[in-house]
Amino acid sequence: MRFHGGSFWVKRKVVDFSVNINPLGIPTQLEEAINECCTRDVYSIYPDYNYTELKNAIAYFYDIESKNIIPCNGASEALNLSIMALKPQTLIIVAPSYGDYELLCRGLNIKCVYEVMTEQEDGFKIDFDKLSTIAKNSRNPVIILTNPNNPTGVVIPEKLLKDLARELHGKAWIIVDEAYSELSNYQGLLGDATHDNIIVVRSFTKIFGIPGLRIGFIYTIVRELLDVIDALRPTWNINTIAECALKKALMEYKGELWKFIERSQKYVESERNYLLRSLLRTRYKVYKSQTNFLLLKHPWIDAVSLRNYLLEKYNILVRPAHTFRGLTIYHTRVSIRSRRENELLVKALAQVQLPH
Repeated sequence: MRFHGGSFWVKRKVVDFSVNINPLGIPTQLEEAINECCTRDVYSIYPDYNYTELKNAIAYFYDIESKNIIPCNGASEALNLSIMALKPQTLIIVAPSYGDYELLCRGLNIKCVYEVMTEQEDGFKIDFDKLSTIAKNSRNPVIILTNPNNPTGVVIPEKLLKDLARELHGKAWIIVDEAYSELSNYQGLLGDATHDNIIVVRSFTKIFGIPGLRIGFIYTIVRELLDVIDALRPTWNINTIAECALKKALMEYKGELWKFIERSQKYVESERNYLLRSLLRTRYKVYKSQTNFLLLKHPWIDAVSLRNYLLEKYNILVRPAHTFRGLTIYHTRVSIRSRRENELLVKALAQVQLPH
């Protein structure tokens, strides 16, 4: 079963803290590009199944090689295709993390091994020595981790990832899901050509506020692997509107979009600090985060009851985090939104009553 945030199941409009989308919304340049592409009726034709211009646009935007890129239907498809192409016998998942990896293990009959991060006073930590040992003792392993991590907000320094890749060269592949990188100060491994056992996955969904368009990409320097992934992907895996709008925006508005990203990072940091300070004055435990969401712990009320209370009384939707392996029924994830909405969340959380 899949568990994700989002208010699609709620039959009314809510203040949705359950999804980790950029609180500044969609950049004007991209919104105009989408409208222009729709006006031109691009949806009435097939996209270029090679996605040559889209690859060039992504390469230009990130200053990387287009030959090392495969556009995908969001990070979700990128992750699926990467794992299918590598054909591991063991998938080592650094948890807590994205829950759909376990579904892939079941569907592809892969042994699933979890290395759960250790909870610290105000965050979580990976034991890299243990992770390396597990990989070395596993059959045909692939390590998969999200950096910045969802749902904890932890960022693993690039040096530690590169050291791990170097140590496991020839022994294991590493897939790094960097979907939240642009909403943090994490630079990421994109464009790094020094390690040929790393796959980087990126998404435009979170930073540009376009979850409905479903567009991301895979980056790796291994040509043979790229050929396998390209053979596995559906021929037209990205729709024409997404293809048209993204290649136009990335090529024509690169400077403006990077300024938007910088503004978003500063806004997220400011509002995250506000939420953190405000919630630390309450009885909630709040873990430090470096991206656009916070993880809370509340032993006096379970996460589903908390969600239902906030939804019914304040029209606020939060994400119960017990479905993330390694967390408990007393963990909840909340995203960063506008100051007014963040103030509403703090007020609402403070009103949650202790059980009698």
